[in-house]
Amino acid sequence: MYQDQVTDKNLCLALINQLKWSATCLTGKILECADDQLRQEYMQILNRTFAEQKRVFDFAHQQGWYQPMMAEQQMIGQVQSDTQKLMMEQQHSMGNMHQIAQQQSIQSQGMYNYQNQNHYGGQPYYSR
Repeated sequence: MYQDQVTDKNLCLALINQLKWSATCLTGKILECADDQLRQEYMQILNRTFAEQKRVFDFAHQQGWYQPMMAEQQMIGQVQSDTQKLMMEQQHSMGNMHQIAQQQSIQSQGMYNYQNQNHYGGQPYYSR
């Protein structure tokens, strides 16, 4: 049998990779989509993609064609720790962004109030 021959195994593994790529692309579209209705449609397609990938994965796994690597407990702990650290950094960053936005809003409001106040000794300024 030749290496480049089309087999059920090759097709199945190619389909798994294609579905993974589709999920990655759809996630990017969802994260950058400004239209809520389109975003929801992308999310529905992504969920269908996840379900299809799971079915193909289960089939390949049953056939013995796709054997995921088992993670060591130490690696699992490291990923969990890194994930918690990342979440804390994101929360801190979002808090800072929120504070900056509030400050900018206050500054903008203050400038608006300053521009619309009467600065002529309490008397309106009329030109004739």
